Amino acid sequence: MKHLYYFIYIKLDEYKKTITMEKPKEKADSKFDDLVKQLEPLIQQMKTIQDHAVVVYTPLVDDLCNRMATKNEVERMLDWLLMFAGNERMLQLYKQVCRAYWKIYPESIAFYIMDYRKEYDPESLIGTEYEYLLHEKEEINNP
Repeated sequence: MKHLYYFIYIKLDEYKKTITMEKPKEKADSKFDDLVKQLEPLIQQMKTIQDHAVVVYTPLVDDLCNRMATKNEVERMLDWLLMFAGNERMLQLYKQVCRAYWKIYPESIAFYIMDYRKEYDPESLIGTEYEYLLHEKEEINNP
């Protein structure tokens, strides 16, 4: 889901830049506005799915945090929550799990925190020892 959001925003941004280079400003804005209007139903559906995910995952996270879960259970939950971590309420659930299990499974939680940063907050990695993580996909595609 998060990737679809990013794809839409990236494509909209690229589309606007492309139109702006080829067309006068008022035509570019008009076409961009038309594209946004066409995508509004899709964006609204994505928001509805995210809201539903919060309702579904909240009791699961509460249960997980109120007992001693296995490392596998915690990692699986964080995998699922990461898909929706672009939503502020889902991010709070993600953080709740991380805080509950930080001292028990520190390597796993550190991995998932870094995974969150790579996906949703890459700017926070710039200038740190982890900046190389931002270029992993490029290195895989261009050996």
